[in-house]
Amino acid sequence: MSKTIFIKIKNLAPCPLPLAPDKNGFTLIELAMVLVIMGLLVGMGAGLVGPLTKRAKVYETKEILNAAVESVVSFGASNNSLPDATEFTSTVRNPNDTWTKPLYYIFDSTLAVSVCGRNTTNIIVNICPDAACGTPQVINDVAFIILSSGENYNNQTEGSSSATTVNVYTQGIDIDNYATDMSRTEPYDDIVKWITLGELTIKADCSSSRLKILNNELPSGSVGTVYNAEIFANGGVPYSSGGQYRWCRQGTTSANFTFTPSASSTNCSTLPEGSWDRADSLVIAGISSGEPTSAGSFPLTFFVRDDSDSSGPNDTIVQKSFVVTISSNGNGNGNGNGNGNGGNGNGNGNGNGN
Repeated sequence: MSKTIFIKIKNLAPCPLPLAPDKNGFTLIELAMVLVIMGLLVGMGAGLVGPLTKRAKVYETKEILNAAVESVVSFGASNNSLPDATEFTSTVRNPNDTWTKPLYYIFDSTLAVSVCGRNTTNIIVNICPDAACGTPQVINDVAFIILSSGENYNNQTEGSSSATTVNVYTQGIDIDNYATDMSRTEPYDDIVKWITLGELTIKADCSSSRLKILNNELPSGSVGTVYNAEIFANGGVPYSSGGQYRWCRQGTTSANFTFTPSASSTNCSTLPEGSWDRADSLVIAGISSGEPTSAGSFPLTFFVRDDSDSSGPNDTIVQKSFVVTISSNGNGNGNGNGNGNGGNGNGNGNGNGN
């Protein structure tokens, strides 16, 4: 016999309807536009990588050159000479630029012997506004130059360490002024730094090494008594042999003294260098068997010059004046005062390269 079973279900919730589509999503067109914009941004960024990388390398190379310049100046201040080509590599902290190519070092060889006392150098820098370099800005008396051949690895300036005239061009000019490494005319991108002799001698503190006459006064004397005095010089750039300096006495011939060496002139400053006598010092003696023959006060002016410009007339010249008193009774006083004059190199450190 069949039975019917009834089950009562309470609070039965109705079945929910399907969810409506999310209206906040991206359509295919919108996604495509986003991808296009992202592609443009990536492309623009990739185009900037090259210029930004070059700019960073140029900046870093300038810092390397600045550090190298300071190292060479410090060497000059400590040793009173510039490093030669062999010493340069060990003197600077980094002898290569950021493109790993060696730096070029151009220097005046006379400064590798002595810095202090020099008035001129053999290096001239021409800053050229065009490839012809017809109207350059001229920088005289350059002590040394350090340069990088830039991103193109082509030294377009100069590579000889003994060069005397170096042309530095405006960035971007088509030129190759140094064909030894490679002969390839292209936009100039060398980065160049230089220091003049004037700045080098200031940083090297050459004041104590300048040419000077050491005597501040000369002894007095008396008639009939042997008189002897000696004038000494120091500093500057002495000659290596045959007498360290050249001497000249300015004024009329003295009837009371003899001078060794004896070169004299009414204007020593204009007397040709070859007419000056060379000696380590200048000796003064009485005219008669070493004895003065007349009493009085005798003004004497002496000039001395060194070999600071061995290939020209621009040596350093200084002078000092004295008064020698000769008494008739054996008593007297002698004193001297003087001041020096001489050529000094002047200039500023400069550079070129962007």
